[in-house]
Amino acid sequence: MFRLLLILSAGKLLCADISDKQLKTLQTVRDIARTISDNKGETYENTLSAICITESSGGIHLLGDIEKGNDITKASLGALQIQLATAKHIAKLTPSLRHLLKLSDNKLATLLLTDVKTSTKIAAHLLVRLKHSREKYYNMVSGYNGGYSNKPYYLRVKKNLHLVYKLVKQGLLH
Repeated sequence: MFRLLLILSAGKLLCADISDKQLKTLQTVRDIARTISDNKGETYENTLSAICITESSGGIHLLGDIEKGNDITKASLGALQIQLATAKHIAKLTPSLRHLLKLSDNKLATLLLTDVKTSTKIAAHLLVRLKHSREKYYNMVSGYNGGYSNKPYYLRVKKNLHLVYKLVKQGLLH
């Protein structure tokens, strides 16, 4: 079933088709993200939900950057489009994720493609680390896509953040 949302943004009417599957993925992202906070107790469930929409259309497009070649280690994987190198780096720095280091590349890739909870844990810990090292929200969000200052990416996430707020306001996400 698809839900049609009409969203008024900057005086323009936008439409977004959000399936129940996408809503379920986004809710899982939110639920996991709420359990991982920065040193000030802040969580990033809204931001990660917007990143999930930006990166994979809410869990629809699970394989990205494949045009870089057939090497799965270079692809961005799962609902939050995490590369294996990033997953391993965050796992090394995060005691609760160190078990991921024991997995082969193929098994880790499969996990990123199929397990939204694990992907979200990695992504949430990544955002927390970016927040600590960059302090500004703009630079934290830019860093998720591999840059210190990535205005086009930040603007896409910001646009999708407004969609997340609408979904929450309409009771489709909590």
